[in-house]
Amino acid sequence: MSGGVDSSVAALLLKRAGYRVVGVTLRLWDPPGVGGERSCCSSEAVLRAKAVADALGIPHLTVDARDIFASRVVEYFVNEHALGRTPNPCVKCNARVRFSFMLDLVARLGMDEVATGHYARLTAQPAGLARGADLAKDQSYVLAEVPPELLRRLVFPLGELRKPQVRALATEAGLAGASQPESQEICFVPDDDHRGFLRTRLGERPGSIVDMEGKEVGHHQGTYNFTVGQRRGLRIGGGEPAYVMAVDAEKRRVVVGERSALAVGALRLGDVVRHRQPAGGEMTVQVRSSGGVVPARMPADDLVVLGKPALGVAPGQTAVVYEGENVIAAGTILETTTWETCFPPQKGQEKCPMV
Repeated sequence: MSGGVDSSVAALLLKRAGYRVVGVTLRLWDPPGVGGERSCCSSEAVLRAKAVADALGIPHLTVDARDIFASRVVEYFVNEHALGRTPNPCVKCNARVRFSFMLDLVARLGMDEVATGHYARLTAQPAGLARGADLAKDQSYVLAEVPPELLRRLVFPLGELRKPQVRALATEAGLAGASQPESQEICFVPDDDHRGFLRTRLGERPGSIVDMEGKEVGHHQGTYNFTVGQRRGLRIGGGEPAYVMAVDAEKRRVVVGERSALAVGALRLGDVVRHRQPAGGEMTVQVRSSGGVVPARMPADDLVVLGKPALGVAPGQTAVVYEGENVIAAGTILETTTWETCFPPQKGQEKCPMV
């Protein structure tokens, strides 16, 4: 329980359904400067969650998970940026910390399952991850790296609901989280300033900004300030708008070019988590938590070939492959191949070197 409306209503629905419910808030990260209404990690969030549990008449526990969160999520976030990649810490938190930690806890408490306020569903037999009914709030993407054997021990009470229904239920029940603003930020980064957060840990690492031919066009104070597809903050002037094409942390070099050169045609994945076998339907891939969905096919376990160009796809991001609303597989993007390389102008001449 985060103290927000979603986890509060999830607890409410379970209690109404006759479950024995215990509210649990994981204390993940609370350094100075992180807190307030939108943070899921702050002391205020813990107090809100406890107030909701009291209102529902259920026990509430606060469990310290700060050490494991710091080592498996925060250090990962910093190290990936230091290597020039673009990680998704929320996906890794779910996969590496939150659910394995919670399932161990419920076993010690003598309980059966973990429920969350995520907008996602488990469908078919054996149960597999699928998008939530509210596609505008669907959170299957951030759950897709959680191993299926763990997901099958979870309950998603909001999977068939839409956000307005959830807020209405909270208001009707008089829950404190009914009007709580949603968190859209990285919970351990103060004021959503991830560049400032990284700078305090990595220091200044000055280097060059170069064009596609290797000509120096500017300077920077750290490659961690940039991600593929970025346009703002380059400070290089000149004519046509420039976009970040690649980040080479080893050489402390940021490569920029025209927008058209960003188009990606294929992805190579690592640490792939398989959820189900395809059934022959149309497939798509999603490369960020909101948006970025394009047609795709998966000719190998670690390869995704796109059906149309995708922009701003960076190594380190999570890619989730769907068939309809069902999750097929997920993994971390290791490398990309440009659209032009995969699909040269000569019609029908697919030459994607990864295939």
